[in-house]
Amino acid sequence: MLTVVISYLWMTFQWMKWLAYRFFTNGYSDSMSCLMGKTAIVTGGNSGVGYGTAILLASRGCRVIIADVVDAEESKNEIIKQTNNQQVISKLLDLSSLKSVRKFARYIIENEEKIDILVNNAGIGTTSRTITDDGLNPMMQVNFFGAFLLTHLLIEPLKASKDARVIFTGSCMVYWSRLRLDNIKDINITEYELNIYNDYMVYQNAKLCNVLVAKEFADRFQKYNIRVYSADPGIVRTKLYNCFIGESIRKVKFLFLFSQLIAGGSLEGAQTNFHLASSRSPIESGQHFYRCRPFCKPKILEDKQFCKEIWKATEVLVKLKPEEKL
Repeated sequence: MLTVVISYLWMTFQWMKWLAYRFFTNGYSDSMSCLMGKTAIVTGGNSGVGYGTAILLASRGCRVIIADVVDAEESKNEIIKQTNNQQVISKLLDLSSLKSVRKFARYIIENEEKIDILVNNAGIGTTSRTITDDGLNPMMQVNFFGAFLLTHLLIEPLKASKDARVIFTGSCMVYWSRLRLDNIKDINITEYELNIYNDYMVYQNAKLCNVLVAKEFADRFQKYNIRVYSADPGIVRTKLYNCFIGESIRKVKFLFLFSQLIAGGSLEGAQTNFHLASSRSPIESGQHFYRCRPFCKPKILEDKQFCKEIWKATEVLVKLKPEEKL
């Protein structure tokens, strides 16, 4: 009982700290870097934080590949119009399909000399099914498994860059994840009722895993001079935000109004991604950032055995071949 109380007190403290950052820091990147000559992939770059990240990178002259499951031609054209950067392209990537992830990775390897920036941003907040064709939980696959596989497959073009950066998108909800060693099978739960509460649970687990593997990739990629980070975009008014601010929360007027107060726009939410992708400051690899500043991680990630088991289980679930493992 005491352990549970301490755990909730610690999570409450992290949320208070998170809110303090939200209200008392400007949250905007101070990076002044020119990104001409660099190539970036932004998953989910058609809308929301992904779109904000893509337009910020393009505004500095970066060549941007928008990787999305929907047709991103309109977004691509708008970014070109706004930035006058013609080096913006869009490619299909369905993270809910391991086959699609592999096809996209093959295209990149065959057509790009190098990848300087990989922003694993794409995510969903709800789903109409509990299992994909790959036998995986859809939300876990889009929000985590797909990015895990993609990062493995793109190691060669990332190694070809002199200063590659990989960014995984986290969330303030990671502190509420109940994923532990004794229920590690829940990273791929496929038998559950579809409702907002289970959506929250799976989403929290996926984002926790993103923060976890960012540190693990950072350790493994150190010898290749590839830096890896996780970034919390904060609460942003996107389609995903609308999924979570459903009837269950709208009925609680205080929570709904408070969420509206602290939610930012896409460009604000993209600042941390942009900062980590472009800053010339010597930012230590493996860190977690919020509002362009280093931020604390959930205490469970101090458990090395837990992190090891999540990594090993994920390798199996995404069907990594022996030669693809790090």
